[in-house]
Amino acid sequence: MRAASRAGHIGETRSDWTSVRQPSDVDFEEFVQRHFDSLAKTLAVVTLDKELAADAAQEAFLQLYIRWHKIDKLDNPVAWLYRVGINRCRDYRRRLVRAARVFDRLTAAAGAEEPEEQWLPDVTFVALLRDLPKRQRVAAVLFYQADLSTAEIARVMHISEGAVKSHLHRARETLRPLAEAE
Repeated sequence: MRAASRAGHIGETRSDWTSVRQPSDVDFEEFVQRHFDSLAKTLAVVTLDKELAADAAQEAFLQLYIRWHKIDKLDNPVAWLYRVGINRCRDYRRRLVRAARVFDRLTAAAGAEEPEEQWLPDVTFVALLRDLPKRQRVAAVLFYQADLSTAEIARVMHISEGAVKSHLHRARETLRPLAEAE
């Protein structure tokens, strides 16, 4: 009974896991429902990035799904899941650092000059966009900040031009009352 009360905690061992249920009986969806929120929240605190955390959690569960038939061989499936999630976050951060270094080298090689003053985004604009759904926010930023056409935005976002127009329309409809209030 003690193992049943501890099921789902990071500290559970394989013996705790198998004494509660046999891995072949464990329903993957139930396991995901039991652990996804906790993993995503933990990764969000680790990375300070909610979207990165959700992506890393999904990738960790995908890796677990691929190995689901071998779950009885894992000493601690929950700890393994957290380790994979944290590793995915680290991998993403490493890719960002590498990309930034490449960008710095390319701009230095091209002779790009450092800007005299550091650019900061318009706080009001950012505050208005913060609560928009991601695709609407991306479309609005590309349209209003980067001054791209709807055709260019469609290529950037890998969606149709009609979808871009729809996202921009919905973003405007959401933002109109907020902009008028200020």
